[in-house]
Amino acid sequence: MKAYLRPLPLVAAFLFVLHQISQKVLGLSIPFADNYLDNLCCMPLLLPGYALEQRWLWGREKISPFEAILVTFVLSIVFEWTFPRISTRFTADWWDVAAYFTGTLLYLCTRCNPSRSDCTYIDH
Repeated sequence: MKAYLRPLPLVAAFLFVLHQISQKVLGLSIPFADNYLDNLCCMPLLLPGYALEQRWLWGREKISPFEAILVTFVLSIVFEWTFPRISTRFTADWWDVAAYFTGTLLYLCTRCNPSRSDCTYIDH
């Protein structure tokens, strides 16, 4: 079984970790990054994991754009509607939803197409 690698999830993970270190360890505040970077990085990190799970369990080569949008919609409801109602530590910000969908669009535009020769892959 092959797992296809693309730069977007790696860049998203790097930016997420870098932002967390700058915010939590160094005490730096970058308002735009503090508000939206984690949300923008969320779907490029989660969707490849979901696609990999679908490949391992069901043998599907990739998820459809509709499926990626549906996953993003459901997680947006959970993150921005459900969590704020469960705990006061969460706040609903509908701009976050725009960041989730922007991340999904980036994922869909940059994901690997196994039939192309530009895919880097690792064997499992």
